[in-house]
Amino acid sequence: MARPDLPGAVKLTRRLLKILSKEDVVLERELAVKLRRRGAQVRAMQTNAIITIGGDGTVLFAHQQAPDVPVLGINMGGTGFLADVAPGDAPKAVRKLAAGQLPMVERERLVVKAAGKRLPDALNEAAISSAILGKSLAFKVLVDGEAAMCTQGDGVIIATPTGSTAYALAAGGPVVDPRVDAFAIVPVCAARPRVSPLVVPMASKIVVKLTRPNRRASVLIDGQRVAEVGSDDELLLHRSEKPAKFFKWRGEFYQKVREKL
Repeated sequence: MARPDLPGAVKLTRRLLKILSKEDVVLERELAVKLRRRGAQVRAMQTNAIITIGGDGTVLFAHQQAPDVPVLGINMGGTGFLADVAPGDAPKAVRKLAAGQLPMVERERLVVKAAGKRLPDALNEAAISSAILGKSLAFKVLVDGEAAMCTQGDGVIIATPTGSTAYALAAGGPVVDPRVDAFAIVPVCAARPRVSPLVVPMASKIVVKLTRPNRRASVLIDGQRVAEVGSDDELLLHRSEKPAKFFKWRGEFYQKVREKL
């Protein structure tokens, strides 16, 4: 799958399809239209690998649509923490993938339940903000039943180590080494009272509740709005039993931190 709007993405796709000419390749529907081929929705594909051509957002979308399939991300976007294959390295990486020569790594995900209903697991973060644009949100966060945060602001982010370098970092949260079993809880523009980000054990049960009656909040998973909750609802977050899978190409974590942040 690729973002056809990115310069060079379709051209690179054609090049990679030639390399994979002996493989059974399925194209995402929008990309297939650009190439005048048949395509399918990502969630309907039955594959043992997904190659994304785009940025980190393309990788996140692929994992949301096909959460059990390992991904190789080719970076034609911005930061490239998840999509770590440079376009110039893509042919070599794809050949190694087809030959079964790329190691696989796993990244933790976050279960998010709203009013008892399980939402898509989060690879980067779950973000809770006011459902009314421009309004602040009053909320409290409990960790294993103990009140850990009670404030008012733009919202709160619960991030995995993978997501600690994304939205959570922009909101003032810490960078968490992916080898650390911990989640980051990061308030967004909290003012009354000011509170600091927290790093909590990954075994924790995290609960977020709205503290003003008749208020509603939006729940965003990896940047996608997936639900709306009210003051009578409860958000429960904890470690997922299904980690995300990636094909590893190059670059260790701190090398990425030095180069990209």
